[in-house]
Amino acid sequence: MTARSTKQVINRISSQCLEAMYEEYPDQDGYLVVQNKPAFSDKLQAVAIGVGIGRNPNTAKVIKEAIEHVSCPLIVDADGLYHLSQMQHVLKQRSSPTIITPHTGEMARLLGVSIEKLMQRPFHYAREYATTYQTYVILKGRHTIITSPTGEQAVNMTGNPGLAKGGSGDVLTGIITAMVMQKMSIFQALCNACFVHGMSADILVADNHTYYDLLATDVIEGIANVYRTFL
Repeated sequence: MTARSTKQVINRISSQCLEAMYEEYPDQDGYLVVQNKPAFSDKLQAVAIGVGIGRNPNTAKVIKEAIEHVSCPLIVDADGLYHLSQMQHVLKQRSSPTIITPHTGEMARLLGVSIEKLMQRPFHYAREYATTYQTYVILKGRHTIITSPTGEQAVNMTGNPGLAKGGSGDVLTGIITAMVMQKMSIFQALCNACFVHGMSADILVADNHTYYDLLATDVIEGIANVYRTFL
């Protein structure tokens, strides 16, 4: 795994995460900007983009470049979804899988409807978006709805209110990125990723945490416990 970000960010996090590799991305006033050379290699197995990227207009060009040129599974999350709401038409041009991971507020913005209207028919709206834009949609919530571009849907039942904190969705994006690189279908990978993410939180709360003190970093540490339940 390689984390691509600005020099300042890499300097701050590299000492905290020694096992990761890092690649510097050009920035302007702390926001990523489009490079002069191609930014995404054809040899990449998966790309996750949007986490911590910000909402600067110049950064929207980075998201557009990823959608147009990434030739492997592309996961768009966080502020990447904010930018995506202004360029959804380019999704139809992609031949490789696209995965979006919105919570209800982000999904409502993408659809141009109110959160209240979305929540009245979440399965309908998730399927409508997935089939229209040929994307995989992970609509995050108490029970997460996973939808494929063909309209196939599944519901993940793991997870608890402890995940309703900043950073938890970023952890899910990381798990998804790892899962889609495994030897399974994209839909199965997404279902497995949501299960592992939620089950980690469930085991932690059952053992030595509460909904109130559970943090995103705890969920990362708890992933190993999920796999141990299968041994």
